[in-house]
Amino acid sequence: MNHRNHSFAVLVIAGIAAAQVPTVKTTVDEVLLDIVVRDKKGKPIADLKPEDVTVVDNDVKQHLTSFRLVRGVEAITESGAKTTLDPLRQVRLVTLAFDALGEADQRKTARTAAADLIKGAQGTNVFYSVVVINQQLLVLQPFTADRAALTKAIDSATAGLATARLASESETIKGELRRNLNGQTVNGADQDVNLLSAATATAGQPVANGSQALQAKLASVLLDMLRMDASIASDGTRLSISALQSLVRGLQAMPGRKSVLYFTAGMNRPPELDEPFRNLKGMANRANVTFYSLDTRGVMTAAQNSEAMGQLNSAAAASHTTVNRLEGAPSKEEIRSSDNAENSIRANPQLAIRDLAESTGGFLIGDSNDLRTPLRQVNEEIASYYEVSYRPGIKTYDGSFRKVKVDSSRKDLVIHSRNGYFAMPPEARSSGLEAFEVPLLTAISDGRISDDVPYRAGALRLRPKNEGTDFSVLVEVPLRGLQSRTDAAKKTLNVHFSVAALVKDPNGEVVQKLTRDRSLQVTADQLKMGNFVEKMAVTVPSGKYTLESAVMDRESSKTGVQRSEFVVEPKGKGVGISSLVEVRSYAPNVKGLDPDEPFQFQGGSITPTLNTSVAQSPDAALRLFFVVYKDVSIAAQPTVEIEFLQNGKSLTKVPMALPPADPQGRIPYVMTIPAASIPPGSYEVRATARQGDSVAETKTVVKIEAL
Repeated sequence: MNHRNHSFAVLVIAGIAAAQVPTVKTTVDEVLLDIVVRDKKGKPIADLKPEDVTVVDNDVKQHLTSFRLVRGVEAITESGAKTTLDPLRQVRLVTLAFDALGEADQRKTARTAAADLIKGAQGTNVFYSVVVINQQLLVLQPFTADRAALTKAIDSATAGLATARLASESETIKGELRRNLNGQTVNGADQDVNLLSAATATAGQPVANGSQALQAKLASVLLDMLRMDASIASDGTRLSISALQSLVRGLQAMPGRKSVLYFTAGMNRPPELDEPFRNLKGMANRANVTFYSLDTRGVMTAAQNSEAMGQLNSAAAASHTTVNRLEGAPSKEEIRSSDNAENSIRANPQLAIRDLAESTGGFLIGDSNDLRTPLRQVNEEIASYYEVSYRPGIKTYDGSFRKVKVDSSRKDLVIHSRNGYFAMPPEARSSGLEAFEVPLLTAISDGRISDDVPYRAGALRLRPKNEGTDFSVLVEVPLRGLQSRTDAAKKTLNVHFSVAALVKDPNGEVVQKLTRDRSLQVTADQLKMGNFVEKMAVTVPSGKYTLESAVMDRESSKTGVQRSEFVVEPKGKGVGISSLVEVRSYAPNVKGLDPDEPFQFQGGSITPTLNTSVAQSPDAALRLFFVVYKDVSIAAQPTVEIEFLQNGKSLTKVPMALPPADPQGRIPYVMTIPAASIPPGSYEVRATARQGDSVAETKTVVKIEAL
């Protein structure tokens, strides 16, 4: 269920004050709800009347302010007349998302099902894209109505190709999308007219060729869908959830009906991923994204439940023994019986993907080798549905979840709709906020600095460019400062925290909002010694900026807030250089390393830290990471010189030989100096890069501490 402002509400852009969150104020608060109705045989119902439908919001029956059946291009036009609805509501986006399927028969099932889907009868306003979740989120086909192109992409997604080959193809496609967006403007009234014209094209005039503005908008949406956090763990379920969140986050910019067909062999969801999974469902409901989960394992009901039944029977037996025990200490199995019962419920990998689909208005397709009938239903739901709206009369926007139930007075009807939404202010929903972001942004806007949750935050310069400099906003959270919750069965500790950062220009306007919600399972040693480093990319033009950040510990409800400034210099001619950053750890030979990952060195991954103090212990070392960017127009090779200064006085200068640049013109380098060889004190470290007559410099301050 999508909770949004209905388009006939009057919008007033309020602007952004120095310590405020972006706001869009409305004169009325509406819930817009899409519902699909069928009879008990699965046939769509097309004659439903408003009086036949009941909507209950948080146990309160609602008065419907609008009700209509939407079919095909009627999402925008009724009897040939333009309505006041957003023209883009007409466009239907369908994303085919394929997990990395290891078994050949599963890939065949997915390939056949996807091919059958795109062969179905579709309107000219339906566009498909093809993505793969394989160590990262990859695109194999941007949004299109071209069935030949889609078939080719589906074949690639289900061929079991190597990750490197898929990643290369994805990078080529993203590059083309970025180039196609150059010079395109997708906002404004004139563009809306073009989009409307394209969306209402006849069958003989494909939408994909009808409007450059529409193509640019779809390219922009897809690129936003692919902005997945590269720092997430490589664990299968965590990767899948993060990738699906990224898809939803990108799709929310389009107001129409959006669907994701998720081709997977199931999802094993451990308890520590419950919160990210709930966030995924909430995000989809707010963004009007419906999931259809397709289990590629075919008919295997008995097999998929065998492990679950075994665990459940074991738990039941242990529980029975405990209840009937008259003497003696309980066994380990008896103590863990309740945990085993929960694990048995989670052992069926189909339960999570069923929950994802049904909670967002879709359904699970599985336990069958003939998928034509359910896929035909998917096509029908994409093309036709009822659209209703109502005003819930919310008095307190506390971010709580409001349950929505849709029912009908007519018998034998099956209704698919979203099961609820988060109660957030209209201005928060209009700016695309997630529920966990609200208290963080509220804390930032209050303007009070707080160290209730200790952390470090800063902006590190990456690559200077003519159109803007790439930065990485780092938020480093020491885990020992968080409250943990014990998982006795796994002998681990759970921590849950949320991060928000606002980059503001000199006028106080927000140029970038960066947020993350993290739930981790750690050991006692990791809790004591570990740091979590969040790396978030941003590109900004030259100027002076403010970084306002907040970290909230979800277990203790405490929040830390910080504020700092950084300056972006205009790009000079010739060689470039990044910030100097201290290295916390290094993981060599990382498989599937994203070629765009800025913190990498010799095939390994760098974990940076904002802590610039190093203890002078025998085994400690000062490790500083930086990247030199070669200017290909200059024949000479880049060089770099490292200088140490104390109290403004130069102590030493060391020229350093650089290796050749990589294909992207980058020369990453890690400088290592034993801490025992440096006298205690505070030092300024400068790195000066030269290439031909061009010079670029970066510097930082480090502290060597005596034991």
